[in-house]
Amino acid sequence: MEIKEATENHILCRLDNWVGSELSLKGVKKIIAGISGGADSVALLRALLHSGVEVEAVHCNFHLRGEESNRDEQFVRELCAQFDVPLDVVDFDVESYRRQHGGSVEMACRDLRYEYFENKRMETQADRIAVAHNSDDNAETLLLNLFRGAGIAGLRAMKKDTGKVIRPLLEVSRKEIEEYLDALGQPYIVDSTNLTSDYRRNFIRNDVIPLIEREWPDVKRSLNRTSCIMAAEEEGIDSFVKEIMEADILSYEMLCRPLSGRWLLRKFVLKKGGTDHIVNEIVRSVESAEIRKGARWESRGGEFIFGQSGLEWLPTEESQSLEDNGRKFSWESFENTPELINKIRADRSNSSFWTPLSPDEVDIRLWREGDRIKPLGMKGSRLVSDVIGEAKFSAVERRKVVLAVEKSSGEILWVERIKRSRKALVNQSDKVIWRLQRK
Repeated sequence: MEIKEATENHILCRLDNWVGSELSLKGVKKIIAGISGGADSVALLRALLHSGVEVEAVHCNFHLRGEESNRDEQFVRELCAQFDVPLDVVDFDVESYRRQHGGSVEMACRDLRYEYFENKRMETQADRIAVAHNSDDNAETLLLNLFRGAGIAGLRAMKKDTGKVIRPLLEVSRKEIEEYLDALGQPYIVDSTNLTSDYRRNFIRNDVIPLIEREWPDVKRSLNRTSCIMAAEEEGIDSFVKEIMEADILSYEMLCRPLSGRWLLRKFVLKKGGTDHIVNEIVRSVESAEIRKGARWESRGGEFIFGQSGLEWLPTEESQSLEDNGRKFSWESFENTPELINKIRADRSNSSFWTPLSPDEVDIRLWREGDRIKPLGMKGSRLVSDVIGEAKFSAVERRKVVLAVEKSSGEILWVERIKRSRKALVNQSDKVIWRLQRK
């Protein structure tokens, strides 16, 4: 008896501590929990309550199994009443949803419940939605994705925490969950459809994995290890390409790499709101060695163009407000000295704008067609567009060129990195000199 009690206590402590530490690590204080009444979700609810977080439960009744669906709902109502857990029961018409959106029954149920969960999370200002997927579910998901054809993201299977949805039981097996509930003396219900192989996931669970286990008894553990490795691989790759994806140019050198170039191209185009169709057209151009400078592909929110140095993304709704552009720059004041004057006169980079005017006297904005500047060292004025053209900037860089403009006169004083006007120059009589530069 003592051995049995010690074993049960160990099982209880392990799962409770695991869930508690997962929530504590993420700073989760309030949870929306999806509770179906099955072993996984009941174990999740008990472990969440033990952790001390605030829990609100949601039960989705899809009315797909007749009286059994109503039985599940009644069980969850009684369970939540027993532990004083607020419960929201929602009824869904799955067939009506499928008539409007198509897809399988499984996908319809998934879409309906997650949309409702997210609305509930936002309404209650909860930190996360908790769902009860376990390590067996994760192994099944990996195989499903593998059979469909998948890359790293598919073989990574489920994420433990997406920032909205958390899966505290993802590293706990179904066997451990059932042992946990037995140790608590906690009943749960069994969905009869899980015992059949009508759905693909059930077929993998009931037929495929048991067959594989005859030869590889630890296959589920191995699949979950693969999932962890793929998650680490994905994190590393995402970190590596983050800078590329945040830029607005994919260089020809990267684009023309035989394998990784296609992968980077797809990431780049989809990240900017493009489509697989655009990806395929660009790939055909690259493979046929027909990279025509100026070729364009329109997409949502902008267009892709073969520019001077690579495939460029040109957004169509770029902000031109003083406030947005001003955030990218900073002002700093200096006491005037002969040394400072010499330093300013020697600087030919135009990366900084030096002026006796105060920040209140200067606007910062993007250049526009028709803008003119009176360049230092020259007579008359020139179109800013011509000045930028001579700088041989890419199409993306051209769009982002910023001007400093005197508010009172509208005079353009500085074209960032290119030209300085002969107006509002610093001189030895100025007591304070201001410098404007990009942060």
